[in-house]
Amino acid sequence: MFNFVRMQLFYIPRMKKFLLLILLGVLIAPNLHAQFVDGKNLVTPSLHTNSTDLTKPFTLAIKFKIEKDWHLYWKNPGDAGFPPRITWQLPDGFSVGDLQFPTPHKIIEADLVAFGYSDELILLAEVTPPKQLPKALSISASIDWLVCKESCVPGNAKVSLDLSRLQPSDIEEANTLIARAKATLPKPLSQSTLQVEHALFDGHTLSLAFSGRDANRILDFFPEPHDAFLYRFNEFKVENGKVIMPVTLQGAMPTSVELRGIVMLDEKGYEVQTSVQAASQTSTAPQTERAQTSLLNQTFNTQAQTASLSIGLAMLFAFIGGIILNIMPCVLPVLSLKVMSLVRNASQSKVESLKHGLVFMLGVLLSFWILALAVIVLQQAGQQVGWGFQFQSPAFVLIMTLVIFIFGLNLAGVFEFSAPHLSGEIDRTLMRHDLWGSFANGVLATTLATPCTAPFLGSALGFAFSQPPHIIFIIFTMVGFGLAAPYVLFAAKPEWLKFIPKPGPWMNRFKQVMSFLLFATVVWLLSVLGAQLGIQGITAALVLLLSVSVGFWLVGQFIDYGSTRLRKFIVWTTALLLMVGTYIITFERQLRWRDAQTLVATSLPTDSKISWQPFSLSAIETAVQSGKTVFVDFTADWCFTCKVTEKTVIETEAVEKKIAELGIVAIKADWTNRNDEITQLLRKFGRSGVPLYVVFPSGKLNEPVVLPEVLTPELLIETFEKAAQKPTAEKND
Repeated sequence: MFNFVRMQLFYIPRMKKFLLLILLGVLIAPNLHAQFVDGKNLVTPSLHTNSTDLTKPFTLAIKFKIEKDWHLYWKNPGDAGFPPRITWQLPDGFSVGDLQFPTPHKIIEADLVAFGYSDELILLAEVTPPKQLPKALSISASIDWLVCKESCVPGNAKVSLDLSRLQPSDIEEANTLIARAKATLPKPLSQSTLQVEHALFDGHTLSLAFSGRDANRILDFFPEPHDAFLYRFNEFKVENGKVIMPVTLQGAMPTSVELRGIVMLDEKGYEVQTSVQAASQTSTAPQTERAQTSLLNQTFNTQAQTASLSIGLAMLFAFIGGIILNIMPCVLPVLSLKVMSLVRNASQSKVESLKHGLVFMLGVLLSFWILALAVIVLQQAGQQVGWGFQFQSPAFVLIMTLVIFIFGLNLAGVFEFSAPHLSGEIDRTLMRHDLWGSFANGVLATTLATPCTAPFLGSALGFAFSQPPHIIFIIFTMVGFGLAAPYVLFAAKPEWLKFIPKPGPWMNRFKQVMSFLLFATVVWLLSVLGAQLGIQGITAALVLLLSVSVGFWLVGQFIDYGSTRLRKFIVWTTALLLMVGTYIITFERQLRWRDAQTLVATSLPTDSKISWQPFSLSAIETAVQSGKTVFVDFTADWCFTCKVTEKTVIETEAVEKKIAELGIVAIKADWTNRNDEITQLLRKFGRSGVPLYVVFPSGKLNEPVVLPEVLTPELLIETFEKAAQKPTAEKND
């Protein structure tokens, strides 16, 4: 029977099979979506009210019953997540006020701090009716939420309440529910023995000081969201009635700051609302606040090395650094495309091979020129940017993931692009066989090269980022020439590639093998996206990649040289609708990734024997002035070179033992997401990107040792030992 069915399917025309696949997808996809990304089975919402007198304002209660060990989020979710979102459908003339959230509790998982609720959450909202009631008195609410435990699952539901059909038992239940909810709301600060003494902001830290009989009993402070700030929750400190909150500015310095939040006194929460004043240089603010600006005001002895660079030497360094980029881990994933180009061009004439090499160089140079223009524009707008800044954007990382994945599918033979003549007839396949392929190869190589620096390149770029626009343009151009130089050289001398076998069937297999290197690059980019958007970001990206693979498989299966325009239109439209629809569902509706709160604060590694501390300017200064040697690792999850160095050098057994033996303070300056303090400190060292490794000797804040980008365990240990040595005078004492 099975063979008979298979035989019948074989004889169905290809177009009919294609339409059958679409029908199956339409039937199956919604069920898969509901099974894997729906959180309805974990959270049960319901709508209640405590009044039948609809001529006066009344209260609505939205109750969420939460499964054991799972949690929902407060209005400020913390390092990740988003709070419940409610869209009301009200009778004509009715209006509803802001949601009232109960006091949350702190949730700490894997160095991430969140604020939320377990077991039950009751949100309240005040409703104001019109003077004359309409006939229809039904209230509905469309609710979206994110429920988390070890992983997060989005959910949504619609609840409704017919106000004209309420029963006495409904009112009694709602009264009990609303009374319980009001008891959990934060109380006005005036009902406590506390008062705000002052609130200061120095550009890096919010400091909130309380006075009153119970000021020393303050346990914590939960700030409400603020558009200007990205709070570093795991660095919050509460001491002697003061709350110190390190923040990262999201854009320009605000002219005025209104701080709202909940101060926790024992187990009770009290609402705080105060205006924040700018801290002056002569302020009596605590030492930890003043320390955050003094490090950037230091004059480092290492500055002279970069300042002494002439433009000629900087151009030479940029060219050499560009050449070295070809062997750095960041660029190695795209080596598959370069190897394929060399293999393909080895059998062509010398003129044709050189033409491909020059077009590849044009793609590299044009990409560097666009990048230089972006840097110039952002700098003129007052933004702090550095080398590889675009990888701090989850949108850019996602686009690169999709582009490289599609390149990989192409190499694997899943589909081929067709390039028409101006006459409309198909001439050849754009599988990087032609000049467009070489150009695209250059663009992709440049894009993947930008996350990392190389020897010589760091100094040249550090020089460039502090120069006028035309110097930035020149230095970036020299880096592009250096990156493209080896390829152009091989293209001009194809006889050097005689060791490559003659073209044959082996090239197709080789091309397919090369596709796996691109898929490995996709894995790396997904890890970067996960560091920025969390596990739900990786899940959304994988679902999107699945739809992209299906879409391009449809193109490869149902479009060929003889396809009619109608068939092409139907297949491409179906594929695009599938991919765009998946993106809208996963990233826009479920993940809501453009919400600033979706960004995950970078966390410290948990699998290392080194006790890494989070980056802050005050932490560096305090440790150095207290006699400690400090090692700062400037890194990012999108910097492949950084990750390789960490695993092969920094986290080796010998280095870990030396750090523990000498009591060195190890600080991780994570630049995965935007951090203006890290950008400014990089600039102080004459650098514009990561990796960068700096050792501050004990008691010598202005004499840091800047290590080369290429490290060895021996060099690192030797530097640690020299930096930890105390002056002779101290030894004699």
